[in-house]
Amino acid sequence: MNKTLYLCVLICFSSLLSISQNAGSLTDRPGTFEILSRTDYTSPDCGFPKTEVAANLQRIINLVNVVRKNPVLTDIKGFNGRARIYNALCKQDCGYGVPARISFEFSSFFYGKTGKVVYNTIEPPEWSVYINMVNTLGSGFSSDVFDRDKCYFTVPLNKRTVQPGIDIYNNECIVIYDPNRPDYWIPVTVEEAFNSAREFSAKEEDQVAAAYTKQFLDSEYAEFSAGDLKKPAFFGGNLSRVGVSPGMGEQDSIFPRIMKVNPAYWNRNLPKAAIQFITLNSIQNKAYLKEEYADCLKHTDTGSGCALSRFEAEYSLEDVKRLQFLIGK
Repeated sequence: MNKTLYLCVLICFSSLLSISQNAGSLTDRPGTFEILSRTDYTSPDCGFPKTEVAANLQRIINLVNVVRKNPVLTDIKGFNGRARIYNALCKQDCGYGVPARISFEFSSFFYGKTGKVVYNTIEPPEWSVYINMVNTLGSGFSSDVFDRDKCYFTVPLNKRTVQPGIDIYNNECIVIYDPNRPDYWIPVTVEEAFNSAREFSAKEEDQVAAAYTKQFLDSEYAEFSAGDLKKPAFFGGNLSRVGVSPGMGEQDSIFPRIMKVNPAYWNRNLPKAAIQFITLNSIQNKAYLKEEYADCLKHTDTGSGCALSRFEAEYSLEDVKRLQFLIGK
């Protein structure tokens, strides 16, 4: 019995050691990259002509090729990469060009049950670039938190401009645009935001609840001066969630701005296939990301691999700047 138990333990230990060693060797295994081309990534309801979508697809392919200039995607090792195109919200009045999300998938190699090298194709780790989607998503952003129909959304207070045409919010969310045009987003005034809150509350079907809500909103509105109503709105505060400053009490920077798409930003002389606006998420604290990658390498026998972690650590502002030349003029 003891010999049998000893033999089982020895076999298990040997298997685990072999898996660990093999997993380490797989990080140097050459990989491939492919674009999962599709011409139906926009719904027919969007109304874009097929010729515009086909031209937009070519621009997306150009974008993928630019992103692939990053060393992790140039000399692919340890994973197979794929670019997958997804459709995006297209029927907002504030939009213009063909919108899309380009998802870069990082499918790390691993050994299957039979010992064969395989890679995951079902929801692998991914990183996305968005084109012509004017209300971006990311840390501090929300397109649903205020009024999606009016293209009102929240925007973080922390913003810096890397160079004309590239802005970074919260040291992570990057916007690439044409700096020679009007601002891409403009403030929603307190009055505009409050009117939106009133319209939302008017949808309440319970008359008692609606009456109480109206009473509270009327009371809040009365506290704003005529000058306040013309000021930029911030998301926070009372029932309306509309404020005239980014803080409250001793906290002076807790409420994000409420912004809207500036229709004047769009160059409507360009075809709808043109890329006029690019957004992506790229954490700028690279020291932190490199630590995450180093930690991931210690556990290569589990999880989804470290390819995406490596890419995020090495994707730099120089990579971002290359994308700026894709913006249509």
